Amino acid sequence: MELKINAADFRWWFWLITLVFIVAALTGWAPGFHMVIGLSAVQVLYFVAQEKSMIAFPSQIRIVYFGLTLFGLWPEGRFIIYVLLLLGTIMVTFFERCSIALVLRQMPWNREREVRLN
Repeated sequence: MELKINAADFRWWFWLITLVFIVAALTGWAPGFHMVIGLSAVQVLYFVAQEKSMIAFPSQIRIVYFGLTLFGLWPEGRFIIYVLLLLGTIMVTFFERCSIALVLRQMPWNREREVRLN
């Protein structure tokens, strides 16, 4: 796997900042969960506006990710989900690999559509 840091891409910064807040949340800073949820909501709005569609593949990824971040509101379940989000966000941020995209690519409504991360 090749390390891919794309600091010139504004969208890459969304993932990096999300990653920082996930780490902060998992190390005990409870507001970090709310920051991740808020930042993910902003990503959804940004990508829906950019793509002009909620069903565009990049928008779908952000919507699913945002849905998963909502587990941060559930104290008993947040840790395990956020560990998974941490691993997934590291993969997206530094290696351009996205497990959500791999799953969404298999959905029937995406079989005929252009599939891209951003």
